[in-house]
Amino acid sequence: MRNPINAYRDMCSDKMRNLTVRVDEETYRDIEKTASIEKIDRSTATRQLLKKGIVEEKKKRALELYRAGKCTLWKAAQQADLNIREMMDLATREKIPAHITPEDVDEAWREALDE
Repeated sequence: MRNPINAYRDMCSDKMRNLTVRVDEETYRDIEKTASIEKIDRSTATRQLLKKGIVEEKKKRALELYRAGKCTLWKAAQQADLNIREMMDLATREKIPAHITPEDVDEAWREALDE
């Protein structure tokens, strides 16, 4: 799994886009506190927190689809930007029974051979 901070650094090397959002007072204070603790500016703190939230949301969505049987473990891993081993570990932690398909095995082999 990619570290959200490293992903953020990678993102900085690409073109950045502006986004204006309104947040409630509590969220604003949380951003300010993070910026203060990390000794970074508010914009950087906001980007880091947003990126971490997106990473977690992708995992949550992928787990929901996998739990409901709407996708294979392999597809869930792709949607969560994880390798299949990390997805298996995540599913185990969430107590989701494994239902590995032949497609999952084939895809895992293809990924291993490509690396």
